[in-house]
Amino acid sequence: MDEYYQVIRWLPEELQTRLTMLPSGEAPGVREIRLRSGRPVELRGERTLYPDITGGFCTDPSGSPPLKHSRLQECFYALCGQSVHSRAPELRKGFVTLPGGHRVGVAGIPIREEGGAIAGFKTVSSLNLRIARRCVAPLPEEAAQVLQNFTGLLVAGPPGSGKTTLLRAVAEQLCRTGRTVAVVDERCELFPCAQQGFTFELPLHCDVLSAWPKAQGILQAVRTLGPDVILCDELGDGEEVRAVMQGLHAGVRFVLTVHAASREDLSRRPPLRELTSTGAFDRLILLESCLRPGRVRQVSSL
Repeated sequence: MDEYYQVIRWLPEELQTRLTMLPSGEAPGVREIRLRSGRPVELRGERTLYPDITGGFCTDPSGSPPLKHSRLQECFYALCGQSVHSRAPELRKGFVTLPGGHRVGVAGIPIREEGGAIAGFKTVSSLNLRIARRCVAPLPEEAAQVLQNFTGLLVAGPPGSGKTTLLRAVAEQLCRTGRTVAVVDERCELFPCAQQGFTFELPLHCDVLSAWPKAQGILQAVRTLGPDVILCDELGDGEEVRAVMQGLHAGVRFVLTVHAASREDLSRRPPLRELTSTGAFDRLILLESCLRPGRVRQVSSL
């Protein structure tokens, strides 16, 4: 069954039934399901489709009925498993993760705690259901060569450029060489895990800290798992960078992905500038774009 159908089963029954009517040949091409208050439901991928009033799908949004605001709120509650409170740690960061590693981005009016921290949402204005597919892609030759001899590796690229897919291939390659790898998988996207176990087989010599905040997971891995290499996806804030620094002092190597469209972007963000200035990261792999996911644009020294 295509992952598209795994995602829509989390939606309210009426909308789920409607989206099930998508021709099966179109499902594998859908990357995102976008739900917006007062706007048509949008299936984005190789092309953009909208449910029409006849029960089919069209490419013209004017032929698709808008999603009522109340129905969008129902979708939000359904995606939270009818328990918004239990999803508060994720919602503070603006998303909810579904089993299988599918991520739901949330926009709306936030609930703010004292000090300004976001505690949740008063109302939701849009949801972006990103369908996670396990892309089994061979490790690009340029990346395989880097892994033969590296101190620390950064994988940079814009959203949708294939950073997570590449990181998964890196984990498999490192494990094949006998190195012990710890993966801090905060959003359960690299190696999705549920109470029943992992969605697909893990590489040998690989430990996964699922749903751990990256900073805490890095320190936990260093203290208890004895890794040769730690992998993290989408490193960002200063707390995470400080955790990486502690891991570096303990002699652990890192492979990290970051949002950056160019080498210059790394120097514009203070946490990443601090990270690259340590000298502990000697190689950079820069990916192209969402139009050519997984394609290496440049491999360079840092």
